[in-house]
Amino acid sequence: MNKRQIKHTKPVHSELPLGIEGRHLDDAAVWDILIYASVHGLTIEAACTELASVSGNTVREHLNDALDDSHAGVVALEQQLNQGLLSQLPQRFRQQFRWKHYDVAIDLVEVAYHGQAQNEPNEVRRSKAKAGTTHFHTYATLAVVHDHARYELALTFVWAHETLVEVVNRLLLRAKILGVQIRRAYLDKGFCSSALFRFLRRHRIAYVIPVPLRGKALKALCAGRRSYRTQYTFNADTPEAYTTDLVLVCKYSGGRRGHHRIEWLVYAVYAVDAIPPQQIHALYRRRFGIESGYRQIHQVRAWTTSRNPALRLLLMGLALLLFNVYITLRQFWLTVRRFGNRNRRIWLTLKRLALWLARLIETRYQVTPLAQVAQSQFDALSIS
Repeated sequence: MNKRQIKHTKPVHSELPLGIEGRHLDDAAVWDILIYASVHGLTIEAACTELASVSGNTVREHLNDALDDSHAGVVALEQQLNQGLLSQLPQRFRQQFRWKHYDVAIDLVEVAYHGQAQNEPNEVRRSKAKAGTTHFHTYATLAVVHDHARYELALTFVWAHETLVEVVNRLLLRAKILGVQIRRAYLDKGFCSSALFRFLRRHRIAYVIPVPLRGKALKALCAGRRSYRTQYTFNADTPEAYTTDLVLVCKYSGGRRGHHRIEWLVYAVYAVDAIPPQQIHALYRRRFGIESGYRQIHQVRAWTTSRNPALRLLLMGLALLLFNVYITLRQFWLTVRRFGNRNRRIWLTLKRLALWLARLIETRYQVTPLAQVAQSQFDALSIS
């Protein structure tokens, strides 16, 4: 076991007090229920049933009373969650913000939403059809990389009336407050717009953003068999015209997705002139494991059908907090087995951490393991 020690992080309920004081329920108990629901991917009702503590209706009523679902309340909760994300980071990592430059990634997370908005239409944002709906509660996240591991640094609720420039600006302001020095920004193709290119360039932030291959002018650039750089004007012949550098990467598909052909990948870039086109593709392809990271985050996110935007934001923030804890533990508590001259590293998996947390909470509530319950029922049926 790696002998490096890290300072114990503060409990979640001490960083995000809810102010719940019921006869059989307080902040600590509610956080136990929410964490149990998160690590198992359950609803609050299902978690309460398994823990046999209080009814799910009681927990939801207390949460709805404790969480302000107005616009101002959601913004205040967002600030609390961001402070919680910061406090869960390793102290040594936080101390390096002021003097070390980091690559950052900004992405959108859409959680399917069915039904009417709770208070105002701006709570629900429309997007491409997914999971049987075109309406979503949308969140934007800011991630940084430290020691080859991605940490979620900030979370913000995306309102329907907001532009992506406003969303990115809010996250970058959060990074500036924390003192994070940005080396390059990686954004997904959903952020491809001349307005955002202009905004990032005005703030002198180097960026790499993939460009969807739409339109004859862009497709005409994908000629030949070599990667290269060029310039391209978006929204030409309009007041919003903007010229930026493009990197066009020519790659052989190699049989992926059943195709054996040349593929072109196009990136809008700024202030990365010294990096060859193929290397830009490699850097963006890694992209800190954003997509795989989000798949893991959804593995530790509790499910709900509540219309309360504050509750839904809380569950997303808790998933990010659990993911950061997992990354920290994996970095510092690493088991190494040696076989002669070979080293075999056994990483802590998110599934295993979720199991540990669930067992700890079950021990607190003296819950009988499900396998033991099933065995006792089977024995009873056998006897009868």
